[in-house]
Amino acid sequence: MKKLLLLPILFAITVMVGISCKKDKDKGSSCATDVSSISGSYKFTAYTYKQTPSSPEEDWLPIIFLDPCEKDDVISFNSNGNYLVTDAGIVCSPAGGDSGNWSLSGSTMNIDGDPTTVESFDCKTLVLVNTDVNVIGDKLKITLTKQ
Repeated sequence: MKKLLLLPILFAITVMVGISCKKDKDKGSSCATDVSSISGSYKFTAYTYKQTPSSPEEDWLPIIFLDPCEKDDVISFNSNGNYLVTDAGIVCSPAGGDSGNWSLSGSTMNIDGDPTTVESFDCKTLVLVNTDVNVIGDKLKITLTKQ
C-alpha cells in the first residue's frame, strides 16, 4: 500500500524537476553576443560558400583545410582582444598556428581588421558570415563550435 502511494509522489516530483530543468534550459538558450560570452576555444566545424542567392551552398571545409592536420586546429578568442590558433590533435609538419587581434561591435566581429557578421551565437555554436559587397549574394559562412 505504501508503495502505491509513493509512486504518484515520485511521479509528481519527476514532472516538477523536469519542468524546472526545461525552464532553466530555455532561459539558457538565449546568449548575449558580447566579448565575455564569445571568448573561449573553438574548432572549425563548417565552411560553406554560396556565390549567388540562387546558387546551392557548397561545402568548402575540404577545400579550406586541405590537410587533415589543419582540420582539428583550435582557435581561442581571448577576452583581451587577442586570438590564437593552435595546431592541435594531428600536428602539421612544420607545426602551424597563428595569432592576431579580434574585437566585437554589435553583431560585427573584426578579426585582424576584417569585418565579419555574427549570424548567430547560442553560447556553443558561433556562426560568422562574410560577404563581398561587390558580388550580390556572395556568402561565406564559417561555423565554430566551442570546446
